[in-house]
Amino acid sequence: MKIFMLMICITFFAGCAMPITTVRSVDTRPSISVSGSNKLADLYVDGIKMGRAADYEEPNQLKLDAGTHRVSIVDAGKTTFEQTIFIESEHKLIFVQ
Repeated sequence: MKIFMLMICITFFAGCAMPITTVRSVDTRPSISVSGSNKLADLYVDGIKMGRAADYEEPNQLKLDAGTHRVSIVDAGKTTFEQTIFIESEHKLIFVQ
């Protein structure tokens, strides 16, 4: 009888396992894209090299924290574009002249 009760308890507790919860979140940080830059030019944000500017042409985006940022395009060691931008919660397209 004790073994039977033990088996019922084990079955009951095994059936009452904790539920599995999956949490998914969307990255809602603001972003920028670059248009019109030389294919070999580098993109700098706040003095940090982010990679080739061409890698961030639309539809590709670079996610940034909200706030003020200094964006620079450097081609062959020479700064060809520099602008201070403020982004809050939207996508900003930067046109390089």
